[in-house]
Amino acid sequence: MSEFLATIGNDFISDFSYFLSYILTFSGLICMLASSLFKFKNMKAILLLVFLGNALVATSYLFSKSWNGAISCYIGAIQTIINYFYYSKGEDLPRWLIGVYAIAFIVANLAVYSGWHTFIAIIAALVFILCIAQKKTSHYRLYTLVNLSLWAFYDIVTFSFAQLILHSVQIVTSIVGIVINDIIKKSKQA
Repeated sequence: MSEFLATIGNDFISDFSYFLSYILTFSGLICMLASSLFKFKNMKAILLLVFLGNALVATSYLFSKSWNGAISCYIGAIQTIINYFYYSKGEDLPRWLIGVYAIAFIVANLAVYSGWHTFIAIIAALVFILCIAQKKTSHYRLYTLVNLSLWAFYDIVTFSFAQLILHSVQIVTSIVGIVINDIIKKSKQA
């Protein structure tokens, strides 16, 4: 009887973790969609949305035991909020800080190394540094498209399907954001 109850309890915890992963991923998706679709005058608003989205998605990766995704997104959230403070003061990011970001991503991902897909997470994380270091929102959207494509590949390899849904929707949204904000609006202004 106790084994039966333990099995039911484990199944419930597993199902709840799976469900919670999707809820956190969906919440992160809303933040990321807003960062890609809306035309912001500067990067500050985008960075706040990216910070929140990364924190939520990082936590969702924990529930699917995708350690590289989790560590990369948590580090990305920290880097994004640091960038926000630089942009708030009107200052450029110091080059040494970008180097620290890159080292942090590489070291943290190698620390939780879980196979060859770790290197996909590292490359995606390095592209993320380029995303959040942009001054122009149009450049942010372009680098984001590359970053999301790498994360989608990582999600397929690690069977992180909640996050794959997130990244697939974000890829489509990024393309729509590029078309609306960077192609159509610029052609109307010309």
